[in-house]
Amino acid sequence: MRELTSLRVQMGFTRPRRLMADGRFLLALVVGCLISVVLTMLAGRSGWQDADLLSILSLVFWAPIVEELAFRGVVQGWLSGTESGRRRLAGLSLANIIAACLFTGWHLLYRTDVMAWLVFVPALVFGYFRDRHGSLLPCVILHAAYNASLLLPGWYLLY
Repeated sequence: MRELTSLRVQMGFTRPRRLMADGRFLLALVVGCLISVVLTMLAGRSGWQDADLLSILSLVFWAPIVEELAFRGVVQGWLSGTESGRRRLAGLSLANIIAACLFTGWHLLYRTDVMAWLVFVPALVFGYFRDRHGSLLPCVILHAAYNASLLLPGWYLLY
């Protein structure tokens, strides 16, 4: 039973305490969404204007859950259990930095534009809150909100 509990904690399947009272989290939520909107507008369009409902739902719900489980749950969770993964660089865990690099590499497999490279910064933010709260929930919420924000300029351009 103890092994299941430690695996649950390692994977981030825990409930964060007072997440919505965390000013840093709320700031990351608002600022990250605003940056997503601005970057998408500067790029000219989101690329999602003609997307079907299943693609949009995948972007906002499915991808954040699967990607956060893989990168912040498995990779960062496992690395956080190692001595080197707990080392800090500029206030961030090495586990977070490695997971963010892999996350960026994953996006570069199917996108070649600058937006694929820019996911490195939000990936560090997701990892920061994974470390801060020991949970995947903040990561999934931020990831879903940032992705949903990519759609907003497309909706605006439709009208």
